[in-house]
Amino acid sequence: MSGKKKAPAQPNMDGLTEDWNRVTALRAQEHAAAQTPAAAPAPSAPSAPQKEEPEKTRRSWYVERDAAEAFQAAVDDVHHATRRPKHEVASLLLRAAAERADEVADKISHTYHA
Repeated sequence: MSGKKKAPAQPNMDGLTEDWNRVTALRAQEHAAAQTPAAAPAPSAPSAPQKEEPEKTRRSWYVERDAAEAFQAAVDDVHHATRRPKHEVASLLLRAAAERADEVADKISHTYHA
């Protein structure tokens, strides 16, 4: 036997090359689809007109303890009865008190000028 070996024949890659090209094209399409941002969903029409949220603030007053506790109890009672937010309940109670400011002024003037 002679010492020289035959080089192996090159494999036929025709079918594999076609498959490789097809898979490469599919991957490129998938990658391009992933890069394209999805269109934002169209905003749905509101079922009821949106009520504008009122501006809120914080205030600090020194009041008699029992008055503060009575106000807090009233806020809690109305909140638990109606399940409306406490800020809304407190706002309505303050407005109700403001509407009766004349009565309070009369009561104060009769109390201190008697």
